[in-house]
Amino acid sequence: MWPDYEKGRKIEADIRSGKLSLFNQDLLERDVNAEMLLEGMEIRNENKGYIRMRLMDMVLDDKVIKYRQDVLKDFMNHPEIEQAFDATLLPLITRLREMRKANIAHDDSSRKTAWRIEMLKMYMQSVDMLHELICVDGKEFKSEGMLKLKEMLSSIYDGEGYKELKRILPDLYDKLQTMKSVTIGINLDNELRPVEAVLLSIEEKPFKQKGLVTSILGLHRNDESYFGIGSFYSILRENKANSLDQGIMRDLETIMKDTFKHLAEVLTRFEWIETEFLFELLPEVYYYIGGTRLAYKLKKAGLPVCFPEPAPKDERIFKVNDMYDASFAFRIMSDIGLEDLANVVVGNDAEMSDDAGRIFILTGANQGGKTTFTRALGICQLLFQAGFPIPGTSGRISPVDNIYTHFPELEKNSISEGRLGEECIRLETILPRLTKYSMILMNESLSSTSHQECLFIAEEIMKYLRKVGARCVFATHIHELAENIPELNKEPALSDMVSLVAGVDEGTDFEVLTEEGRKTHQGSKRTYKIRPMPPQGKSFALDIARSYGISFDQLCKSHDEKFSDPDIDPSRGE
Repeated sequence: MWPDYEKGRKIEADIRSGKLSLFNQDLLERDVNAEMLLEGMEIRNENKGYIRMRLMDMVLDDKVIKYRQDVLKDFMNHPEIEQAFDATLLPLITRLREMRKANIAHDDSSRKTAWRIEMLKMYMQSVDMLHELICVDGKEFKSEGMLKLKEMLSSIYDGEGYKELKRILPDLYDKLQTMKSVTIGINLDNELRPVEAVLLSIEEKPFKQKGLVTSILGLHRNDESYFGIGSFYSILRENKANSLDQGIMRDLETIMKDTFKHLAEVLTRFEWIETEFLFELLPEVYYYIGGTRLAYKLKKAGLPVCFPEPAPKDERIFKVNDMYDASFAFRIMSDIGLEDLANVVVGNDAEMSDDAGRIFILTGANQGGKTTFTRALGICQLLFQAGFPIPGTSGRISPVDNIYTHFPELEKNSISEGRLGEECIRLETILPRLTKYSMILMNESLSSTSHQECLFIAEEIMKYLRKVGARCVFATHIHELAENIPELNKEPALSDMVSLVAGVDEGTDFEVLTEEGRKTHQGSKRTYKIRPMPPQGKSFALDIARSYGISFDQLCKSHDEKFSDPDIDPSRGE
């Protein structure tokens, strides 16, 4: 995950503690539909939480981003890694971690010896499988991260200590197999209550409950386990040893004293073995598996993905071709079941730079794709900084220190503040934190006040964003703000504003999907193409009113139809 692993682990620890966590991370996750992105990665195990945290690292070093991109490319070129972890390594290492966490402090020395041998066996199985998966001759990796992993695994596998473990462990394990079960004699009192027990013998095969067919036919083979004549009863309850269990183990230790002593002495030669690297490796592997699945799922749906070129943070550039909202694509696949989205999802180009401007004032038709474009840009930035492929055909992006979002919230019950007051309070907590390395996404902000007040406040905020040099998308109906861009850009600043418009085709009818199916209305078809151009000065709200049958003409027509029959009371029924 990190070129400098120790430094990276320190960053992860600081993020977990809250020291380096993002401001308003929960709002960012909500507004860019992070949960839908995670669903697209199809990680169904506990490593999903690690991926969520790393997705919000907001790494500012373009070299770390490139490092992760290269590792992910290796994963995409070697699908057998994903298959091996899903099928074997995930359950094996998970079980090893559960054993590692088990509380054996109060267990007797013989049990501790057996536990240690089982741990070493699972450790050896894991290392052997990883070595065969990563270090086999002919398998080539190009990323620094995978080459480091390959080198580490080779040093473990080829080390004298590991070779000794592979040579000795099978013999140690075989010695334990000579103690698969014991025969116990139990004395009963006059009321048939057990009062005394004695260990009769140690067996090499486990007892089993005798099956019905075996009992009837009297079947038996020499290689079969021993059969009991009744049901099994649990001796250990909630891992707490009872007197019978303690007695059995005491006798076993006495009888097998020399064997356990030998095993314990041999095990001291492997105190150097540390399983922690396997536990740390598992979530990191699934981080890249998640990125691989995200890219594969989008490509399978006919949509483009790419690894944008990482640019230095001081370049402050965002340039992506054919960008689209990946969370929207995943939602369509999930909710509607469409598999081919090539002709459904619309891509757009976006550039934030010295030449193109870094503050987008996005206006245009209602339901024309403004919110989707705004979210798509945030998702591209987020996935890029995670080292994942982004939704688009090509790009060049600089990292940001945070992505701040100001999207509409459900109206709150507030006595002291109206909706405008609540919006301003939220903005006041965000805006002073912005730097020239920050990005802010504003979706219909300041829409709760009068048009003139909205324009005045928006201009004040935009002047501030220009001064600090932040990157911004402001999706809004304040067309006058876009019209005033030439005047606002006259003052020298770190970021310039540019007008973008959500396009429509005024010569084509407006089509909407209703419960009765697709309906066509006179109006302007949304193209969902976002282009740099002067504002059009209208949001085509009448088209939407017509699409739902609530324009003035449509309402009058519906009213006349309902009252045309004197026998029908329009205030009753449907």
